[in-house]
Amino acid sequence: MKSILKNIAFKGAVYYEKNGQIKHYYDGYQELEKKHNINQNTQFNLASLSKMFTAVMTFQLIEKGRLQLEDKISNWFYAPYFTEVTVAQLLTHTSGIPEYIAEDTTISVETFIEVGLPQFAPKEYWSYSNTNYVLLAKIIEKVSNLSYETYLRQYIAEPLNLTYTTTQPAKQWEAHGQTYDYEEQRYRNVSDDPYFHEIEKYNDAYGDGGIYGTVAEVAKFLKAFLQGQFISKEHVQLMLTPTELADNYGYGFIVQDGWVGHTGGWLGCSAQAFINISTSELIVLATNEEVFPQYEQEIMNYLMGIQSSVEAPKHIDILSLSKNDDITGRYELGDELGTRFTIIKERQFMISFEHQLPVPLYKIDESYYWIRNTMSYVNIENQLFIDEV
Repeated sequence: MKSILKNIAFKGAVYYEKNGQIKHYYDGYQELEKKHNINQNTQFNLASLSKMFTAVMTFQLIEKGRLQLEDKISNWFYAPYFTEVTVAQLLTHTSGIPEYIAEDTTISVETFIEVGLPQFAPKEYWSYSNTNYVLLAKIIEKVSNLSYETYLRQYIAEPLNLTYTTTQPAKQWEAHGQTYDYEEQRYRNVSDDPYFHEIEKYNDAYGDGGIYGTVAEVAKFLKAFLQGQFISKEHVQLMLTPTELADNYGYGFIVQDGWVGHTGGWLGCSAQAFINISTSELIVLATNEEVFPQYEQEIMNYLMGIQSSVEAPKHIDILSLSKNDDITGRYELGDELGTRFTIIKERQFMISFEHQLPVPLYKIDESYYWIRNTMSYVNIENQLFIDEV
């Protein structure tokens, strides 16, 4: 494991457990200035891995009789267009509540659902939305009378002695995210990124993300969850049961090919954590460098035994734009939601989906454009939108 990760220049941490044997990998630095080496105590931004924690905390309150899956969110929020949305629909991304990380707004999530309009009626479709889990965190606080951090520490971290699992990372252990400048081919601090620095204003939200931890402690959390240490095994089974609207997502967990866990990504960082239900094989990966998502996925596939090597580059090569390149306009996908997006031209092409922030759209050959930090591509000439996730 170590030799291949070194050869492909992976910087970050990996926890790998199989047949009772545990392997660790640590390489790189906690910050761009290269002052502190990544080590076993390094606290990575877990991004959407936090959703697993939020979901477990929600089910703990359900088992205590403080909450029910069918409770409507109108019990806690004024949400005139979402009066029928339930806790279960928040957990399973079937609420129809749109993404709060949108456009230039920085209003509170409570205000957002007062004025926001549904993407669709509850339980009509499945659509991943971070807003669902920010609302769940608020519900946890209202029902428990504890802050999200206090509840996390008291009912998740402390019972397992997870010293480094928190929304308040220690200065000496925090891994600071580094975004990659594809034009200058070098890493930058997030605050210096010409495209993504605006998204920093969403860093204060939690529930959908916001938890920091070490790879070993995430592994410990996953094992404890599957063993029924946090909630009953009946509820564990329910959480790992995909809904009728999504084949590979249950209640806060991705469920795919015998593996359960979650992926996560934020500015200059990403993480994945999966445990195999049958074999208990366990993999947790975290990095504080922005990398090509296919590169990271191939590392996971290699560790899972799905492929024998990692072929994808750490960063994809982009082409310079010419004066003749013009793909600007408004487009609509032929999916069931009629998803719309707009492409504008600045230094690079920028793509923005309805109610979402714009993202660079890089030219990678004469026909294809890559949406930064995704595994999605646009071929305007042939009217194709390709999503490889």
